[in-house]
Amino acid sequence: MRKTFTFPALLLALALVGLVITAGCVGTPTTTPGTSFSGTGNESIATELPAGVYTVTITQANITAVSVETKETETFIEGRYTDAAAAAAKTADGWVWTYALLTDANPTLVINATGDWKAEFAFPQQIDGVPPQTFTGIGNAATPFFMINEGNVSFAIKATNNTAIGVCLMDYDGNPVMDATNTFEEPLAYHLGTYNDTIVVPITKSDNYLLNVMCDGEWSVVVSEVLA
Repeated sequence: MRKTFTFPALLLALALVGLVITAGCVGTPTTTPGTSFSGTGNESIATELPAGVYTVTITQANITAVSVETKETETFIEGRYTDAAAAAAKTADGWVWTYALLTDANPTLVINATGDWKAEFAFPQQIDGVPPQTFTGIGNAATPFFMINEGNVSFAIKATNNTAIGVCLMDYDGNPVMDATNTFEEPLAYHLGTYNDTIVVPITKSDNYLLNVMCDGEWSVVVSEVLA
């Protein structure tokens, strides 16, 4: 089984172990059609979603851990905010965040929550644009797909009022863009603490890409082509 554990797995390892154990104790999954699911507290749902790339939108009343599992893959995501960022991020419906992922057919959605929650699956949005592009937010977020041409591309990343940040590039087929050693996701697999730096990534294929930003604070990413 390939497992993908997203932010803040490294920072909160002990806490997440407890959450994963709880996820295994929510009972037999109930099969539910559709693309939108909601509930209160812990729940395991056997979906009928076809295989593909999705943006998952989570609306949560409290900190919520989400796992999307198939026989071959597992993606774990947690919605968490620092005290400094939580108030600014909260909406009338609670906290809302997004994450993009690739899944096999009929994944199981596992929720660990202490309050009301909602999970909605949809194909990622697309924008008709190329770099320069600027994205900003508070908490986890998946950007829309946008066109990046082959060549060197810079990612100016800034994070404040946070404990950690990761910014990962995904192509249109749902594959992560890896570094030269095929070890870490580009441009920033994980960083502990605030961040303010620019990373240049060689893009080998002109395609539509999106960014998954995993952060518990405020962030911005400016994507620009590096001129020769």
